Amino acid sequence: MSAYADRLEALAAEAADRCTGCGKCFEVCPTAREIGLDAAEAKVRVGELAALTVNGGPAADGLQKWLNACDGSARCTDACPEGINVRQWVTIAKMKALNATRPREVGAANAAGRFRHMAQAVRLLASMQLPSETLKKILEPAERRTAEILFYTGCNVLRTPHIVLNVMDILDAMQLDFDVVGGTAHCCGVYQFQEADLPTYERMGHRTFQRFGQSGASKVLTWCPTCTKNFDELEKDVEEPFFDLGHISEFLAANLDALKARFIDQPKRRVVIHEHLGIGATVDSIRRLLSAVPNLELVELVQDSGFSYACGGQAAKFKGREQAIHRALAEGAVAAGADTIVTMYHSCHRALAGAEAVYPLRVVNFTDVIAEALGRGGHPDYYRLYKAGGAMDEAVAAARQFLANNGVRIDEASVQSLTADIFDETGLAGSREAFAQAFTALAKEG
Repeated sequence: MSAYADRLEALAAEAADRCTGCGKCFEVCPTAREIGLDAAEAKVRVGELAALTVNGGPAADGLQKWLNACDGSARCTDACPEGINVRQWVTIAKMKALNATRPREVGAANAAGRFRHMAQAVRLLASMQLPSETLKKILEPAERRTAEILFYTGCNVLRTPHIVLNVMDILDAMQLDFDVVGGTAHCCGVYQFQEADLPTYERMGHRTFQRFGQSGASKVLTWCPTCTKNFDELEKDVEEPFFDLGHISEFLAANLDALKARFIDQPKRRVVIHEHLGIGATVDSIRRLLSAVPNLELVELVQDSGFSYACGGQAAKFKGREQAIHRALAEGAVAAGADTIVTMYHSCHRALAGAEAVYPLRVVNFTDVIAEALGRGGHPDYYRLYKAGGAMDEAVAAARQFLANNGVRIDEASVQSLTADIFDETGLAGSREAFAQAFTALAKEG
């Protein structure tokens, strides 16, 4: 094993050593209940987790079902009376269990396939929505940067790049020395770790984290919840970096006074935040930020915010549950007299952007709200136009220009793939035919 793998083993061994076997982590696990695992067997399952950590080998059947169901909600960690990061422990245990039951090459092939598909979708969607100079700036290697603050986007937010532009506007309005970096060349390696391909993860996710340290930044601001989770739990806890790492929402909330001094008058609106627990103080930070925006009223709504740390990703295994969460949110917002749903993350924004086609609601990201309050923002949300399924004239005209600017051509096979990516995700949407027909016509232009 590598030195990095040894450190992961040490983290899991420490968790097993501290564990008292009380089972509270299993008792509160939302996905264990979702697949019908008995909470009364909590102590048995946790004992199996400890045994796997210490002895290795295949996971016991009940434990394997629990590991497979995990969507990273972190309810387990919050419930642990010993303060153990159970989510981290389970993440490492899942990798050990996979390694015990299949050759690494199988996982490596799975991870490579998932990564290629994601990278293609990100490349096309970013090229359809961003000018080449902005895209090149984002993709520039992290180690070549010299700014005090590094805003790390991750990969998938480039499907909804107006969010990145909003953050850049906000940091610029605060007159900060910052740079932005992201894209698939700076991936956090989530697919490789999930598929137990640790050697490739080290060359990808671990290397990305090292590249942050080779930049001139003393502070790295993350966006993606998965990147944030991975770097917090698979990097910081393995080896403490010499730069500060935190989510952009927490950074903005810590600088709320500076933001408020720059806020301008806003139109009245009543908003519901689509909430997810599990990533630091993100929910509380976004609540504080929005509460400070002039003429914005937060509408309280009971939500299933603890089921997963973000929409999609590992939670996509439970499409029925996710669909119910999205419908309940939109219907509850309408019933409460809200006019806007505010999303926290890019995956949530992709899932809910199409709600405007079904409900009398506007869907925006929290960065839209903050940027507009600063007199910035206003970047077109083309992904929302795709998902709403109405007239595509504006989106097609923009894509035609951006694709030419980026030197990228889109073909009919790519349109079919993108249509599936956009509309097969769990969420609310209008007609998929509107997107497919409009962009197929664009592809035929050559």
